[in-house]
Amino acid sequence: MGLETVYKNDKLIWTMSYYGNFKKIPEEEFDRILREALLENWQTIRIWKKVEWKKEDYKYVCQPDFKGSIEEIAGIEKIYKQSKDIYTFVYAGGLIRDF
Repeated sequence: MGLETVYKNDKLIWTMSYYGNFKKIPEEEFDRILREALLENWQTIRIWKKVEWKKEDYKYVCQPDFKGSIEEIAGIEKIYKQSKDIYTFVYAGGLIRDF
């Protein structure tokens, strides 16, 4: 499990909690694939719309639960290798206060 937080002027303004399971993939391989998918799709992943990204034998899918915004997000993402589900990540978060 993890928690990401954003502060402004020493005040918490945004947070996201998450849980991921990558037991079916070596950590280095997982990190490489996830990092590339996130960097290439940084403007839309986990927030606004479904994202599908493919490279080599991998497919990354991020499916928000709703058409959200930075103020409120939730969803699930998965990584597949040769069509087999090898990673699942559930996330939720949002704006704590106006900045």
